[in-house]
Amino acid sequence: MKNVLSVLTGGTLICVFCAGFALAQPAGKAMVDNACSKCHSLKRVESALKNAAEWETTLDRMIKKGAKVKPEEREAVLKYLNGLNK
Repeated sequence: MKNVLSVLTGGTLICVFCAGFALAQPAGKAMVDNACSKCHSLKRVESALKNAAEWETTLDRMIKKGAKVKPEEREAVLKYLNGLNK
């Protein structure tokens, strides 16, 4: 019984840790991962050196080419992209 309790406690702590890590991710990161990784490696996106205007132009161009970014997600994606080079 003691071993079962130890395993359950350990498993719970791992789940809490993983959930905390996921919640600590910027909101736009998951959107960028989902939308951009269909055509590009994330390394390519994350290593691009662009200012805010360049990211906005690039994002609008990618949306026109089919990137799945909803209008209500656009600002969060731009915020994440603009934070990459800081």
